[in-house]
Amino acid sequence: MITIDDFQKVEIKVGLVIEAINKEGSEKLIRLTVDFGSETRTMFTGVRNFGYTPEYFLGKKFLFVTNLEPRKMMDEESQGMILAVDGSGGKPIFVSAENLPAGSKVR
Repeated sequence: MITIDDFQKVEIKVGLVIEAINKEGSEKLIRLTVDFGSETRTMFTGVRNFGYTPEYFLGKKFLFVTNLEPRKMMDEESQGMILAVDGSGGKPIFVSAENLPAGSKVR
């Protein structure tokens, strides 16, 4: 269990994926460039083994955690995390935010 104060520390924002490419040298990673309105960040998602392609993400809005410490992914840095729920067989299902403005915070 966490307190409400702990939960309030998590920053979740709507981001628009403006670029998505397979990460060279990886069989799982897709590199996302995400526009949050006031800034652009690079994030990685390891979901190619579930059948996802860069085209799935491109031009769509999703929810992202934006205040995680950056994490080294191969030779680059991931600056956040895309949110997903568990689907059948463990396949992630990404949380769409299509009708929401990029950069909006979840509260």
